[in-house]
Amino acid sequence: MDLFSLSPLPGLLLCTSLTLIFLWSFFTLTKHKSRSANLPPGKVGYPIIGETLQFLLLFRKACQEKFISERRKKYSSDVFLTSLFGHDMVFFCGPAANKFLFSNESKLVASWWPKSINKLFYSDSSVSSTSMVVKSKLSRELIAVFLKPNAVQGFVPAMDRVARELIRKEWEPKAGREVVVYEMAKKYTFELACQLLAGIEDPEHWAGFHDRFASVLAGITSVPIDFPDARFLREKIAVIIKERKSRLQKEENPSIPDLVSGYLLTPDENGKFRSVEDTAEKILGTMIGAFETTSMALTFTIKYLAELPHVYQEVFKEIMEIAKAKGPGELLTWGDIQKMRYTWNVVCETMRLAPPAQIAFKEALTDFTFAGYTIPKGWKICWSFHSTHKDPAYFPDPDEFNPSRFEGTGPAPYTYVPFGGGNRMCPGKEYARQEILVFIYNLVKKFHWKKLIPNDRIVFKSPENGLPICLTAHET
Repeated sequence: MDLFSLSPLPGLLLCTSLTLIFLWSFFTLTKHKSRSANLPPGKVGYPIIGETLQFLLLFRKACQEKFISERRKKYSSDVFLTSLFGHDMVFFCGPAANKFLFSNESKLVASWWPKSINKLFYSDSSVSSTSMVVKSKLSRELIAVFLKPNAVQGFVPAMDRVARELIRKEWEPKAGREVVVYEMAKKYTFELACQLLAGIEDPEHWAGFHDRFASVLAGITSVPIDFPDARFLREKIAVIIKERKSRLQKEENPSIPDLVSGYLLTPDENGKFRSVEDTAEKILGTMIGAFETTSMALTFTIKYLAELPHVYQEVFKEIMEIAKAKGPGELLTWGDIQKMRYTWNVVCETMRLAPPAQIAFKEALTDFTFAGYTIPKGWKICWSFHSTHKDPAYFPDPDEFNPSRFEGTGPAPYTYVPFGGGNRMCPGKEYARQEILVFIYNLVKKFHWKKLIPNDRIVFKSPENGLPICLTAHET
């Protein structure tokens, strides 16, 4: 007989595990009852992991709205309790919830991310909530100034130049063969982020960046370990920032042509200038945000244009009207972008069905009440774009692709929120709009295309195979 079968160890381990589970469940229930008799309805799921596995499984299948809709029906249409990533968490749903969160940023709530995400951007992921609120506010203010609409309008010719060159070098030689859209879209948005946001013009500086960025993004849903690619990017960006800082110190009246210079020349909340390390973290976060979300929006727009020929034809007609009025080699202007009304409606409908950022997290800075329920200080809050984007009460036939939803005054306030809303409107909205429309203009002007994998699955939030297509040049 096996010696181990006679040992009391397995039984002791089982008893210990069951006892710990019972104590954890009892402690959690007691804690919830003692904190407030008016917590939102819901359940916290399994000990420690809560409902994280169910959520991530559905998130991987790009149908996390099922997680939300099932619990809204069971518990409350406005707010429900769960436990994700080891934290008590409350989901806020609907336009009233969106308005409440946007209006109370830095007052009742502040942006928060799980450690696995903070670890990517910050060398010290234990920074306090209060410090994060201040730093986030200062960063947003600086980005808002740099990306204000009248400043961003001047970016259009540069965006056009980069789009033309990329299509000439990377897309045209592959006409009739496979092009993987997501990879190409990331090249475009990454190069623009380097040039226009970080002021990195020397291609030598980009070496190794693109693949490392993709690796960092893949780690967002990973466990909170140290990511060598995130360290590499911070260190690489730090070298560029040191060079920039040295150059700015030699200038008598330095200008702010990009965000790197802006961070270095703008004092923090204490009146001190930022360190190289702090600036590197801010630039890394800004570039990843600009790089990833716009790449995703571009990829899905191209996907829907392949699937819906009648939509493509309307976009083509609008773009060719603009192209006919341009001289040979003449670059696009901001005025041309304003004429792409139908094309932008197509992009908006794309982002309604496939929002580039599908969930966001916040933390309660103090006890507060919403929809009649108490949210304790320190609790985490999750809000999902799908809670309104896919709601038939606001978007009839929500799974139908219909750009006309955005004609006239468009959707009701706080129902369509890919860029946030109110005081929390994304400061990069106009930058992203121009970036996307410029690329679609250049692509549609030259090609039409078809998908090579008709039923390519969506994994997490992108096509599993990157959306391979076959390009066909227009007849001249």
